Amino acid sequence: MAYLIGPRHARTTILCPHCGAPLDIRRTCWDVFMQCSSCNKAFKVETFAQQMDDVMEEFLSSLYADRT
Repeated sequence: MAYLIGPRHARTTILCPHCGAPLDIRRTCWDVFMQCSSCNKAFKVETFAQQMDDVMEEFLSSLYADRT
């Protein structure tokens, strides 16, 4: 399963709406979400689509997506 090899998380430049710390983008086997490493609040990725930075874009581009 070579398509699953890749980082499990990355630090973005997008700031947490609750505390202002940089958000991490994280993945599990079935989900991708944003999480603040400072206050631990989690958010849907869609919430920050308009603010997408290079780190978030690169992270998402490396994920496998079954489009069938």
